[in-house]
Amino acid sequence: MMMRLKPTLIGLACSCVAQTVLAAQSLEASSLYREVAQGCRTLDLKSWSHPTRKALQHAHVQINKVELCKQDVYPIFTVRFDASPMLGVNDKYFNKLYVDMAVANAFHPFALVDPAWGVIVGVDITGKREISVSYDEFDALEVK
Repeated sequence: MMMRLKPTLIGLACSCVAQTVLAAQSLEASSLYREVAQGCRTLDLKSWSHPTRKALQHAHVQINKVELCKQDVYPIFTVRFDASPMLGVNDKYFNKLYVDMAVANAFHPFALVDPAWGVIVGVDITGKREISVSYDEFDALEVK
């Protein structure tokens, strides 16, 4: 018998770990682009179709670029959020978005980059489908 997962918070745990940087660095100097983003290719947004796109659109997140890295298994979504993901008052909205994105991405890790807010949100998945969220700031003024 095949079971279907519903994109809800039931059975999923989100442990958010904030990682702050004392001095803002450039996006290219971030650990995401130095250590994680290997062998990336940019997708054509006009023809790109994936459940993560629907999750972002449902949450009213503007998608500017999607890169597939690490042999096409690690997506980096360059987006524009309406609110800062680093402010606690926005936790309910963003925690739901991270869970919905994890479900849509078949519980594989991913990153969301918002140049306007100067933040990289890294979402990792543990073996028990728990979501671990980290934040890394970068100098948004240097992004073109």
